Amino acid sequence: MSVLPIARAFFMRDLRVAWSYRFSFFFQNVSLVFSVVTLRFVSELLGKDNPALATYGGDYFSFVLLGAGLSLLAYPVTKAFAGAVRAAQVTGTFEAMLTTRASGSSIVICSSLYALSAATVQMLLMWMVGALFFGAQFRLEQIPFVVAVIVMTIAILSGIGLLSAAFVVAFKQSEPFTSAFVAASLLVSGIMYPTSVLPRWLELLSPLLPLTHSAALTRFIFLDGADTAQAGLHLGALAGFCALLPIGVFALNVSLNWARRTGTLSQY
Repeated sequence: MSVLPIARAFFMRDLRVAWSYRFSFFFQNVSLVFSVVTLRFVSELLGKDNPALATYGGDYFSFVLLGAGLSLLAYPVTKAFAGAVRAAQVTGTFEAMLTTRASGSSIVICSSLYALSAATVQMLLMWMVGALFFGAQFRLEQIPFVVAVIVMTIAILSGIGLLSAAFVVAFKQSEPFTSAFVAASLLVSGIMYPTSVLPRWLELLSPLLPLTHSAALTRFIFLDGADTAQAGLHLGALAGFCALLPIGVFALNVSLNWARRTGTLSQY
């Protein structure tokens, strides 16, 4: 069965549900403007040309705006797949969906498309508002390269999310690891500040998290005056982390097959 009709059906379903709560739908996006304004005021407090930001062009507002935008992807994308599985388990529709001609992994992936799309739109909206109205300095000619980094980042986070979904299928409960991953990323991945300001032992841990490389590479590409000398290293690391996507798909298929064999698909 073609994946496109499945993807469209799930996306339109979730879009209609979100649109039915119009106040929440609009307020989530409007609240991003307040976040951008807050970052603008904080950047004014810190001033410009901070030595810790020299590698990234020296402008803290542009630096932190890119990091904050990427952080908007982390929690929704890593939690979307497990959330979709758990909701279907609790409502009793999970086993019914898996009896259709569509593959189990395509159902889980497609049921999370709206959450992934909404998170991506919010990230882009934050960057656009910052650039158009608050003076963020981006090299717009580099947009195709930034898009490639975003796609790789979503692929990596989706792989982590699929591993989480595999855990939910197997054990019928949410796992704590993705929340720990997001929290660790906010702490040591250079989302709000350069990793160079961290204690040495934390700075050594930061390359182990994919968002470290996503944030650094996006800034090297997108910021005026940024030093691109280390961009290749971050690109190689990010490409390596992309292996998490096929690993996540494999783990999900294994857990689905195990649940079918043991007759636990309908349990929650």
